[in-house]
Amino acid sequence: MFKHLIFILVLVLVGCANTTGLEPTERYSGFDNSRIVDIQPHGNACSTITCTGFGLQWNSKYPNSVLMIVQVFNDITAILDAQLNIDGEVVTLDESQLFSDFETMGYIQNSSKAFILPLDTLENIATADRVWMRVRTPSGTIEDAIIDGQKDSKSYHALKRFLAKLHN
Repeated sequence: MFKHLIFILVLVLVGCANTTGLEPTERYSGFDNSRIVDIQPHGNACSTITCTGFGLQWNSKYPNSVLMIVQVFNDITAILDAQLNIDGEVVTLDESQLFSDFETMGYIQNSSKAFILPLDTLENIATADRVWMRVRTPSGTIEDAIIDGQKDSKSYHALKRFLAKLHN
């Protein structure tokens, strides 16, 4: 019960602050000197305590692809697959890892899984009017908007910051 009250309080305090969030980072690989840009997972437009979001990673060694780290916040669950609906076009994400990762730290319990998508698809999300993410788990699907008209999300603005850093 206390966990739910804290979550509701946080939503009330930052409900209009979707443009805030973490900045992307840039580094160079010691292995092959490739440029790597990434941003930690940010939440989609969540309507419940268990919701979806994503982080991103790009490597100059594979310039036309991006890793999308799909995350289920506040639940330890296997992520079976993920889809995006970008202005009516459904895109099924390609797995880059077989198993889901889990993070537990106190009350924090998150699940994540990396998927590969073309950089063009990511750029389409940034210019779309309506994008939803669907994540399938053993107990069903979770769907949240990334952007839907006037409704946007922290993940949408994180994606825009990521692309700006990538194209610098």
